Amino acid sequence: MQPAFRILATRIGFPEGPVWLPDGRLLVTSMSRGLVYSIDPAAADPSTAVLGQVETGGGPNGLAADGAGRVYVAQNENATMQSPSPRPVQAGLQIIDGDEVTDVPLPDSHAPNDLVVGPDGALWFTDPGTSRRPSAFPPRVRRWEPETGRVTTVSDDLLFPNGLAFPADGSALFVADSRRHEIVRFRRDGDRLVDRSVFARVDGAGPDGVAFDRDGRLYIAAFESDDVVVLDTDGTVADRLSTGERSRPTNVCFAGDGLTTLVVTLAVGGRVVAMDGFSGLPV
Repeated sequence: MQPAFRILATRIGFPEGPVWLPDGRLLVTSMSRGLVYSIDPAAADPSTAVLGQVETGGGPNGLAADGAGRVYVAQNENATMQSPSPRPVQAGLQIIDGDEVTDVPLPDSHAPNDLVVGPDGALWFTDPGTSRRPSAFPPRVRRWEPETGRVTTVSDDLLFPNGLAFPADGSALFVADSRRHEIVRFRRDGDRLVDRSVFARVDGAGPDGVAFDRDGRLYIAAFESDDVVVLDTDGTVADRLSTGERSRPTNVCFAGDGLTTLVVTLAVGGRVVAMDGFSGLPV
């Protein structure tokens, strides 16, 4: 029998984008509130686990952290749902450094969804758009260089690019195409993506956020099937970890000392849950 997920936090809106920081904090976005919450994973009471919050405004979705203590936000500017935050934003990226939020508007962005710091130090992010806001641009995977501000489109042939992750060697980028129920693999060639292939089909899953463990297995928040799908290195399903009926998992990360804890954000109930016994990579 599968061990049960334990609840870390509840009632924090529509949670997304979990990321673990070296200082022992777990950050998650609240897309419906325009906030990024800091959570104490060791709190005895989930209702008091929130340590603090930073107001980003708009619709903060994915999060990623670099080695210098900065946290990056994929900001969709309320394209998915409307938050009550009065803070003005534009679709693009944001940088959180301490309590300060710096906006990085990208004029031709539609609704950035998820992001990851690549092995090259650049930020790779998905921009699928939404039905709420028409766009002249197709759904895209993009790359942004923090040093120069240069942004390029590296893929525009996915129906709804969502979660994305690099394996340990950084040689490829894996992207969830939620509408096709596929995990697509690209080989990374410098600042380009080449050799597109379908790594796996996860029918009925609605793949959302993804993360790799140290053994090369890919963990997928399956929004439609209410579980975390674990893919082996050959793309076959190695395991399915139920998050409960109608829980709607949105994203995953690994946390804790040694990154041995799997963290999942659940849309229903605004919950963050966790399970121990893993060996993950940072996101």
